[in-house]
Amino acid sequence: MTPDDTTMSDAHTQPTDEPHSDKTTWYDLLGFQRDLLLVAAEVNGEELPKGLTLMSRLEDRYSDPINHGRLYTNLSDLEEEGLIETEEIDGRTNAYRVTDRGRELLTGRRTAIDVALDVGGEKA
Repeated sequence: MTPDDTTMSDAHTQPTDEPHSDKTTWYDLLGFQRDLLLVAAEVNGEELPKGLTLMSRLEDRYSDPINHGRLYTNLSDLEEEGLIETEEIDGRTNAYRVTDRGRELLTGRRTAIDVALDVGGEKA
């Protein structure tokens, strides 16, 4: 296999059996997990944040379809990190909501982006 044949995956590089930490940073998350957290925050309050709703929103942004395994594995990982909480609706359907910790992480990222744009604008 050549370097051009490699692709990014959602596999963790850290052990997953460690308890979640309040020190999870934006950069500890995979790109797909960041997008998933953002989409979950967007959906919250608009409609029931079911997995299929989140999948549909993500597919509007990604060029390739999102498979169920990728979606639900990453939702579970975000829940283990304390960034998403799951609420059972019925025997087959869950709702996914961003926790206060998840909102703090998103707010911190927004602040960092604002600072970067402000600083960049001053030097231009």
